[in-house]
Amino acid sequence: MAKSVKYRAGVIGAGAISQALHLPGYQKDRRATLVAFADPAVARHHEVLEEYPRLRAYSDYETMLASEELDVVSVASPNVFHAEQAVGALRSGCHVLCEKPIATTLRDANRMIAASKKARRKLMIGFTHRMFRGPQRCKELLAKRRIGKPFMIRVRFAHGGPYPGWAKSSWFYNRELSAGGAMLDMGIHAIDLCHWLIGPIASVSAQAATLIKKIDVDDNALLQLEFKNGALGYIEVGWTSMPGFSGFEIYATKGTLICDYIKGLQLCRGKASAGKDSVVEWRTLDKDPTKGGWDVEIKHWLDILDGKEKLTMSGAAGRHALEVALAAYTSSASGRRVRIR
Repeated sequence: MAKSVKYRAGVIGAGAISQALHLPGYQKDRRATLVAFADPAVARHHEVLEEYPRLRAYSDYETMLASEELDVVSVASPNVFHAEQAVGALRSGCHVLCEKPIATTLRDANRMIAASKKARRKLMIGFTHRMFRGPQRCKELLAKRRIGKPFMIRVRFAHGGPYPGWAKSSWFYNRELSAGGAMLDMGIHAIDLCHWLIGPIASVSAQAATLIKKIDVDDNALLQLEFKNGALGYIEVGWTSMPGFSGFEIYATKGTLICDYIKGLQLCRGKASAGKDSVVEWRTLDKDPTKGGWDVEIKHWLDILDGKEKLTMSGAAGRHALEVALAAYTSSASGRRVRIR
């Protein structure tokens, strides 16, 4: 087992996700020393320094990278800045944890992956749903083929939208900063889960629309997926929904997994038919399937740097999810199914 080391950590972007995940994550892990953060909004500096008075605050990330000897950097800025800032941190010799989506174009995603390889530094994408206990249990059961061969997955992630409420500003609704709406924000998580649980996606047909909110990007989207192994998938995401089902369902030849983020993870097995011989058995596997997530993501990230865990939420995984999301937008605009190379 690799020896643990002390990591000097910096964060780019000091908004909601930094304040909820990255800053407290590094602060509470004994292997890390939280050193500095960068954000152009001075008002954000005051928010962060009230909670972390020993940090050094910078108005631009380049000055932070040049002034501090950092080992790890989290990129938690609006989507359009991910590539530029991640490449800059990698070239400075830092390992990088980047929020999803990896970037807003495949060219930028390629640049980030190439910079990681050239610098010999790790690049991880923040697919937090992989850190939840429920999805991890489903991954284990699928790997052991406990429910047979999966042939269908359904994912639904929906809520009232990031702003007002959780987000610190409305940049999510600005196309120049976000490059997409609900399909790129929540859909990227759903796409990654489908890829991680079922396998590579071969094609996508999608509809993205702005149904309720007066914003510049889509607030609802539907995606129909075809996987390389022949399975099918369905994704629904939205920023306008009242409480409802949130989670995913996996249907396979010998059973079904229902990962309801509110009610729990259930396994259904038995013989389903139209006759009296139909026997179905339900079993609750986990009453709290969303335990984990942000609470353990930084620990997992540092475990990867220590050599204790394998990097799976890689730049390549981030690129694949982005490719599908961008293809979904193309499909929505053209009305045609788009194949994934």
